[in-house]
Amino acid sequence: MPFVFIVIVNWNGKVDLLECLASLKSSDYPKDRYSIVVVDNGSSDGSQAAIAREHPDATLLKNTKNIGYVMAANQGIVYALDSGADYVWVLNNDVSVNKDTLSRLVAIGEKDGKVGVIAPVIYSFQEPPRIENAGYKINFWTGQLKKLKIGRDIFADPADRSADVDSILGCADLIRALVFKKIGYLREAYELYFEETDFNVRARKAGYRVVVVKDACVKHRNASTMNRLIFRRAYLLLRNLFIFEVLNAERRHLFVFIPYYFFIHIPWFLLRGCVYGIQVKLKCRFK
Repeated sequence: MPFVFIVIVNWNGKVDLLECLASLKSSDYPKDRYSIVVVDNGSSDGSQAAIAREHPDATLLKNTKNIGYVMAANQGIVYALDSGADYVWVLNNDVSVNKDTLSRLVAIGEKDGKVGVIAPVIYSFQEPPRIENAGYKINFWTGQLKKLKIGRDIFADPADRSADVDSILGCADLIRALVFKKIGYLREAYELYFEETDFNVRARKAGYRVVVVKDACVKHRNASTMNRLIFRRAYLLLRNLFIFEVLNAERRHLFVFIPYYFFIHIPWFLLRGCVYGIQVKLKCRFK
């Protein structure tokens, strides 16, 4: 069985992190064939002590400050590769996995050596759970990522177990170790957001497949940490979209994308920010 390193970045997300780690304990993947690495970005909520107390088998890499998601993820990935990983499963700390999720992802990877990035279908924590993400189709002309619909865009045939996509959400990606060795790590220029999209595009350009596995599932709380920093999140999304296009799109795409970015994307993000600010003020006033 391939050896899998599970890399989780945490910053002041103790409650979500402990739930994530608890879900991993129930995994049916052989216990001697995976290892958990938590990279903590200088949390002040007791995360480090909680990990040491409740999950002593997990490796804890401690940073004295928040160095950003991508840099911390790369820190964990380097540790995993240096330790002999066959696959690296990069998990968000606000994810809860099913018992068979990892086994199903690895099984797809082992069927085809050209499968480089493997993702489960992402569900919400709402009851009843709804599908949050099953992959994206990238439009380089506009910079838009279209969510793919199960039964329409992918998995139209009920017999299909996996489907090739342009990109995946990035909260539970299983990545073949050889992919890192061929194309490098996550680009740290992004800090957070679009780093997985960039990585997926580079992997596909290098000849690897990016796939979603229909019967592998996780639940995702959807940016629990960044929901507390809504304006920072909007800034990073807008900035990183531009970086992504410049680094990955063809020149012909940029002639359309750049006007679209300034006349559509920026006004849209500004409008969303204003609406959110008004909502916050109204909530405070009428509490």
